[in-house]
Amino acid sequence: MATRRTASPTPDTITDPVDWAQHYWREQRLSGDEQHFLAMSSLLRYQRIMVDLVEGKLREHGLNMTDYLLLMTLQLSEAGTRLISSLARSLMVHATTATLATDRLEAKKLLYRSPHPTDRRATCVTITDAGRALLHEATVSLDAVEFGLPGSTSVDLKALMDVLSTLRTAAGDTGRPR
Repeated sequence: MATRRTASPTPDTITDPVDWAQHYWREQRLSGDEQHFLAMSSLLRYQRIMVDLVEGKLREHGLNMTDYLLLMTLQLSEAGTRLISSLARSLMVHATTATLATDRLEAKKLLYRSPHPTDRRATCVTITDAGRALLHEATVSLDAVEFGLPGSTSVDLKALMDVLSTLRTAAGDTGRPR
């Protein structure tokens, strides 16, 4: 019995951009680690898809990603208060970006600033009840689209978190594994 050989996909029939890149990487015999390149490409493509979905939902509430994450960081804090400098570090943004986001959110009365009780150079930021209410509404909207991870199962999410935790630890983002 003869085995049937199927033709390899051609560039005009490849619908996945990462598969397309892999095809040409191999065809051109490029140097470097193909798997790392393809993983990076796939991750960046998915990140863009996720950000577009999440930011679309946040815009419905007058927020952007930085605003939402800043408010969520405050919400998750024990007293709802953090220093602007610690918000910038937590969000991995420049202090100026955290300050500008604070300005925007303060103008909307979603948070307020206060002086640090012992350090005159530091400014505390506290979420307001209005901020908590808007954050809740935005979070319900994000939950409806599975926080940009539609179709994922709890097993998928656990595996993803394990891989990301390993990579974040290797990159120095955290001092200890999950």
